[in-house]
Amino acid sequence: MLKKIARFFSNPIRLAILNAVLILGAIALNFYYQVFCIPSNWAMIVLAICFVNTITFPLTIAIKRLHLLIGFLNGVSFFLFIYCIIFLSHMNLLGLLMILIGVGLLTFVPHFFAIQLFWKSVIKPVSKTVKHAFIIGVTVCFSGTFYVGYEYNQAIEEIQSAQNSNYENLEKSFFYEKIIGMHFIYHTRFCEFDGWRPPIHEPILVLGMWINGGTDPLNISLEERIQLYKTLYPENKIKFDCSCAQMYSSTYHNEPLLK
Repeated sequence: MLKKIARFFSNPIRLAILNAVLILGAIALNFYYQVFCIPSNWAMIVLAICFVNTITFPLTIAIKRLHLLIGFLNGVSFFLFIYCIIFLSHMNLLGLLMILIGVGLLTFVPHFFAIQLFWKSVIKPVSKTVKHAFIIGVTVCFSGTFYVGYEYNQAIEEIQSAQNSNYENLEKSFFYEKIIGMHFIYHTRFCEFDGWRPPIHEPILVLGMWINGGTDPLNISLEERIQLYKTLYPENKIKFDCSCAQMYSSTYHNEPLLK
C-alpha cells in the first residue's frame, strides 16, 4: 500500500499538488485554531518563500541552472519545518489521537515536508549542487540561531541588571521590546487550552528562548508586564486588530488588561 502511494506521488506534478493542498490545509487550521498565531512581518516573507519553494521544487528541480537556488531554499525550508516540529513537539500525542477525526494529520505536515526535503536534497539528490546548497542553507540558519541565542542571553543580563534601577537605564533594542512584550503581544509556545493568545509569533524571540533554556528574565505578573511595556514603549500599541486565531477573537478583544 505504502509503495503504491509512494509511486503515485513520485510524479512531480502530483507531489506539487499534494504539497500545495497540505500547506493550504495547515494555513486554514492556523487561521481558525491557535497554533503559530500571526508571524511577524519578516517571518511572513520567509514563510511565503519557503511555502512556494516546497510546492514548486518537485517541478523546478528538473531545471539544472536552478539547482543552487533550489538546494539553498530547500535547506532554509528544512530548518523552518524542523522549527515547527519542535514548536509543536508536545502536541504529537494529541495529533495522533486527532487523526481519528482527520484534523490530526495536519500536525504532521512539517514532519512530512522535512523528510521529503532531506530525502530529495541529501539522500537522493538530483545533483551534488543541490546537496551542497542544501547543507549551506541549513548551516546558515543554525549559525544565525546561535547568534540569536547569544544576543538573547546579553539581553537577559542587561534586563535583570536594569531591574535594580527600575529600568531607567534600559536602552531600547529589538530583544528588550520582544522580551517585555512576551505573553500579551508575542506568542512563545503552543497551548491547547481555551483562552486568548498573544497574536504575534516572532521566531527570533522563540529561538532565543530555546537556546537559553526557555528563560524569561522578567519574573513579574502580566499586569506589571503590560504596564512596564506601556512605560518604556508608549508609542507602541499593546492590542491588535486581529487576534491569534478566529476562535479566540471574542476573548482577546474583550480582555480587560488590554483596554
